[in-house]
Amino acid sequence: MAEPSNHKSLTDPEYRDQTQTPPWLFAAFNFMYQYDLDAAATHKSAHCNRYFTPEDDALSIDWSETLAEIDKPTVWLNPPFSNIYPWFLHCLEQQKKGVLTTMFVPHENRAKWWPAGYPVKITDIVGYWQEVPIKSKVGGTRKVWRSGGIRFVNAKTGIENKCELNKPMCLIEFNPDYLGQETQYSSIQKSVLLDLGHGELNKVKKAS
Repeated sequence: MAEPSNHKSLTDPEYRDQTQTPPWLFAAFNFMYQYDLDAAATHKSAHCNRYFTPEDDALSIDWSETLAEIDKPTVWLNPPFSNIYPWFLHCLEQQKKGVLTTMFVPHENRAKWWPAGYPVKITDIVGYWQEVPIKSKVGGTRKVWRSGGIRFVNAKTGIENKCELNKPMCLIEFNPDYLGQETQYSSIQKSVLLDLGHGELNKVKKAS
């Protein structure tokens, strides 16, 4: 498993803002939130039956109206990382209208859009220790540190990138129930998401 790095992105610039969330990761978060809409997708990458593409211009749409028939709508958002700020503002607006959005973004706490001080929950995806077999006659196991980094799916090739994104990732939850509260902070080990996500994908595979 790749280790964190500060490598320069090797993704074709034309597709850099269209990198796709790994299916196992979306499956894990979908288990937790049961999403009704993918707000920043392409026809190939959409994770929900309802989704907006760049042609739809999701930032000009009132998501609460699109999901008006749903009592407590939830939205998945993996926005273009080159311009997160307007998406952040839209999430805040929709939060006040009763829409719960989770925004999957790099942990950029120096950025203009970083939501410290806002009524949101920030969950960092962190690394973990893993027991692995010792390849020797003695046997047994040893602990190995695994990165919490995420390898995205290349929009051009459809294949998961070999390298992790060179920044840690987090999920920012704009929950209407948090309005009037302080910013909340938490973390989740990547191993938990891996187990949950692959478990959900296996259920779908067996059912099909």
